[in-house]
Amino acid sequence: MKINQDTFCGATWFQTRNRQDMTKSICCLTEAYSDDPGTESMTPMEYLNSPKIVQMREQMADGIRVPQCHLCWKDEDSGTQSYRQKINSYLHSPWFTSYFKHKKDFNTDMVVMADVKIGNTCNFACVMCNPSDSSMIYNAWAKQKDSPFVKDYIDADPNYFERVKRTGYKSDSYRNYIESILSNDKIRYIKFLGGEPLLDHKLLQMLIDLPNSRKKKLSLNFVTNGSHDLVEHSKKLVNFHRIQWAVSLEGIGATQDYARYGSNWSQIEKHILAQKEFADNVSVITCIQATTITKLHELVEWTKTHNIPFALGRVEDPNYLTMSSVPDNLKKIALEKLKDVGSYIVYEEKEFTPFNIDSLIDLIDNTKYNKALHQKFVDFISFYEKGKILPNFLDVFEEWRPYFEV
Repeated sequence: MKINQDTFCGATWFQTRNRQDMTKSICCLTEAYSDDPGTESMTPMEYLNSPKIVQMREQMADGIRVPQCHLCWKDEDSGTQSYRQKINSYLHSPWFTSYFKHKKDFNTDMVVMADVKIGNTCNFACVMCNPSDSSMIYNAWAKQKDSPFVKDYIDADPNYFERVKRTGYKSDSYRNYIESILSNDKIRYIKFLGGEPLLDHKLLQMLIDLPNSRKKKLSLNFVTNGSHDLVEHSKKLVNFHRIQWAVSLEGIGATQDYARYGSNWSQIEKHILAQKEFADNVSVITCIQATTITKLHELVEWTKTHNIPFALGRVEDPNYLTMSSVPDNLKKIALEKLKDVGSYIVYEEKEFTPFNIDSLIDLIDNTKYNKALHQKFVDFISFYEKGKILPNFLDVFEEWRPYFEV
């Protein structure tokens, strides 16, 4: 089989990802832009060989830019390395060439990579998350269904809370899925996401119990909130080909503890630095969002000081937490502080964009301000703080004070 390098994507052949409700997708980018009802009970192999995904592979072989992958095409057209290109470079090896040399159809017979979400079980209630991301948020929002912010989700899906309630690492569908992933001896890379994956003790024991012959061929990546002792878990998860800890932060100090309710920055910092000293396999990821943008420079500076790789995603939903809610003068403040930071170490994490400082500044600078979204952001902050033991937003992010006054 001839590979069309312009459109071929290894993810469509060898990767699977489950959403919180156990529907499946190919990757993090198609997850938000494609609808896959009826895939909840499918095994990874069943999903990858479903008619929809087989058709994607056929179209890509013909050089067609399938619409589900429009974010990759957009990156490539702008000269940025796309997720597709990162995946293909990861897969490039002698077995890859041999596999397609003898391939005569568009069915796949192996899962090489898997992104596994454990559901919404989490010990944090972060500002940018919702009930499908956090069981703590689920419990809080279930008591506030009259709030306009909760109604946004219910209006979009009247069964939202009932559907979310079925997610979590204790569900049968999740257990069946993770067992099918770990039983596949071709798997080479697994990323675990949450919720908080280190709360799933049964999963951790399953990994510990894998034979060493499997471990030596398997790389693990845990996206964690840093609340657990990483060194302790590293010592348990020995003999794997590679372990990577990606700690999600929104800032340092008061910024982190405000934006990620439940966080204890001093404890998290201790866990990150101890793991770096132990194995130097820890990185930091964050998402650009309105809540924390004026303090982003502090987080970047902290990673520079401690020589920790850093990568960014960006909040795109809900829209009132995006950069469009940030007044232009506030963006200027954030930009000037970021310019003072200078270059930083880029973490080549396939799910996150490795912004250098200039591209990060351009992203912020080119976002158009929306006054209506700004007002909704102001209202949301009051909603977020309700019932929580938190400092006032303006005491943590003092630059916002003029823009919260009526």
